[in-house]
Amino acid sequence: MNALTLPFPSGRGDRRSGFLHFVTSFVDGIREGLALAARYETLASKSDSELARLGLRREQIPQAALAGRGRG
Repeated sequence: MNALTLPFPSGRGDRRSGFLHFVTSFVDGIREGLALAARYETLASKSDSELARLGLRREQIPQAALAGRGRG
């Protein structure tokens, strides 16, 4: 089972800056997720020989996408 943890404002300090930090972190997370998905799709669309030129095998695509490899 997976759980999603969101950085909700704690209520301490300035409420506006806490909310702004929450929104900024949330948007950054979305951007990161979209970039990860794009890297995965780019690698998954390559042929086995193209992946081999990058030093990858098809089963290594998820790890390579997480590591930020194969942006070409």
